[in-house]
Amino acid sequence: MINSWTEFFNAVEQMRECQKEHARTNGLSAGYAARKCEKVVDDVIKQKRDQWAREKQPELNMGGKK
Repeated sequence: MINSWTEFFNAVEQMRECQKEHARTNGLSAGYAARKCEKVVDDVIKQKRDQWAREKQPELNMGGKK
């Protein structure tokens, strides 16, 4: 789980290194590592976009409070 911008930037940097290794070697394990790193970064981006969407359009409060 990524909990800070520093961790996010490190994950992006690692993803790019894995992508470069995959492009250089075209190896199966390098491709797997690149996809795994890409998923981590993509998941963080999705979570952040979902958070921004919730903040922009808050959930309806159906609890009866005014």
